[in-house]
Amino acid sequence: MFGRLRRGAPALPETLHLAGREVPVVLVRSARARRILLRADAVSGSIRLTLPPQVSVGRGAAFLSEYTGWLEAHVATWPRPLPFMPGAAIPFDGGTLRIELAPARRTIRDGDRLIVGGTADTLPGRVTRWLKATALADLTAATLALAARLDLPAPGVRVGDPAGRWGSCSSTRRIAYSWRLIFAPPAVRASVVAHEVAHLVHPNHGAAFWALARDLGGDPAPHRRWLARHGAGLHWIGRAT
Repeated sequence: MFGRLRRGAPALPETLHLAGREVPVVLVRSARARRILLRADAVSGSIRLTLPPQVSVGRGAAFLSEYTGWLEAHVATWPRPLPFMPGAAIPFDGGTLRIELAPARRTIRDGDRLIVGGTADTLPGRVTRWLKATALADLTAATLALAARLDLPAPGVRVGDPAGRWGSCSSTRRIAYSWRLIFAPPAVRASVVAHEVAHLVHPNHGAAFWALARDLGGDPAPHRRWLARHGAGLHWIGRAT
């Protein structure tokens, strides 16, 4: 079912009501597209409609309407939002943390409790900052340990929130990770670190790279399968909608 309509192009909705959600519709014009492409993106929580230059918006809207049932089935499989709020239980480092709001000025972990100071309206931001800092510390330590094992200079490490990858290694020897890896089991996180550190030696995906990655982190296959199955859900942790 169509939701809000897009200004200037009333035939194309801004949102669709699918599986009990209001899902944004993102229109993309692509000179390289040969046909209309439709994607239900579970990571961003949006419908992506790609049109070739010669296809009208009206035709795109008709195509969208034609595949509403297909979209509904896909959206129904998307993870549910897990907002940061008092009482919420979030995955953390292979276990669970329960968020508690307390009259304090700091955010501290006490076993399986994450005690957050401040007010309810500042809690989501405080939790996010704590998780990012914790992820950076954990991933930096793991990265430097493997680099030292290979007698490599310490690379720069940072965390971000990319939608399409869990780690990357630049030509300037800087490694970036998704901070959301802190929600994954330790073995999964370690496998991603091994992959990126191996790229410091082999900036490709050749046989020598995979041999080194396996030497550093074991068989990556089960961890890649875990991310393929559960990775989209990590992007819904901390989201309200």
